[in-house]
Amino acid sequence: MTMSSFTSLALTPNPVVSFNIATPSRTFDAVEASRRFNIHVLADDISGARIADWLARGNAGGKKVFEGLAEECECEAVDGASADEPPVLRGAGVLYVLRCRLLDEPSQGLVRVRDHVIVLGEVMEIIEGGVERTSQGKRRRENERFGLLYADRRYRQLGNCIMPAKDHV
Repeated sequence: MTMSSFTSLALTPNPVVSFNIATPSRTFDAVEASRRFNIHVLADDISGARIADWLARGNAGGKKVFEGLAEECECEAVDGASADEPPVLRGAGVLYVLRCRLLDEPSQGLVRVRDHVIVLGEVMEIIEGGVERTSQGKRRRENERFGLLYADRRYRQLGNCIMPAKDHV
């Protein structure tokens, strides 16, 4: 899923993050069953926006959602070491991957609020993603790397729109 409600809650003793997810949802069912999830911080460029747009289509076909990522987004999904570990995306549009597990408390890391659930997760590991490059093909300096933003139905980078809004009927 592509989320817009990601929040950092705490840094010590281990980082804790949260996001909201509508229910019912196959993604929610997978998180609840495995108690693990990955958050991919996407690059603030067209490669990150393509990945976000691809994943926003939904996962009605299960892991088939990852088919075509390589061709369309220059990104691939690598399966986790075990069946209960979610896949990790690798490609130029991925800055970081936060490997997380649900908190034990409160409420087993899942707080139900009407038709949504607030997911509370502890970050267990941070993996650096693909190499970021400028429009001239040069590698970006570490301090120039920013995550993809989404506002007003558009993917954005600081100060700019990356992809125009789709026509919504």
